[in-house]
Amino acid sequence: HRPIPRKSISEIMIATRLKYIRSVGGLIFLFGFLCPYFVQMSGGGEKTVTVAFVLCQGMGIAFLTGRWLVCSAVTVLLFLLALTFPVSVRRADALVIYAAGLIVPLRLFISSLAPGQEPLVSALARQAHGGEPLREDVVRYTRLQTWFWVVFLVLMLLWPPFFFLVGSPGMWLWPLKGGVLGVLAVLLVAEYGVRRLVIRNFDHVPPWEMVRVWKIRSANRT
Repeated sequence: HRPIPRKSISEIMIATRLKYIRSVGGLIFLFGFLCPYFVQMSGGGEKTVTVAFVLCQGMGIAFLTGRWLVCSAVTVLLFLLALTFPVSVRRADALVIYAAGLIVPLRLFISSLAPGQEPLVSALARQAHGGEPLREDVVRYTRLQTWFWVVFLVLMLLWPPFFFLVGSPGMWLWPLKGGVLGVLAVLLVAEYGVRRLVIRNFDHVPPWEMVRVWKIRSANRT
């Protein structure tokens, strides 16, 4: 066996290190969403909850992106604002995260519908079936499904500003508090049932398999 070049070993070590750093960052970022509940259970007030939330998110994003200076500056600024306007800071932070979490996949879905591109759901379905070409009826269905998710994501993006203006108090916060995840779970299960009715004589994969393929594609992109 030929020895692995020194440069290759160094690159592998760096890649492994970055992977672990990002994993730590992801855990810290996710812990930021649980931290407020622990602080509240221990008797902490709204100000303490918001400060803990901001610090966890700032550290998590710094680990994930490696932009320590920018993240530190933004975290310090949010920390100072949280001491004075804790409720407003938490809501603004949740709104930014919510919008970013929808805009990123929305861009992927829309760009995949451009001429000469493979619709994203079609690509996921093809990958879930070992990379084999899909039947024509499956291609049509997955293209329509890609459009469906575009419409869904746009509607979810418009929900907070629309219901902030015309809805009852607090209604605009519903998707930010996890409501969109509940709707998404219901839609994934319902889509699986519809798919089995529309597409016959086909080896359908369950929703969680499509989620797994999505995560693999996302990891490969990063």
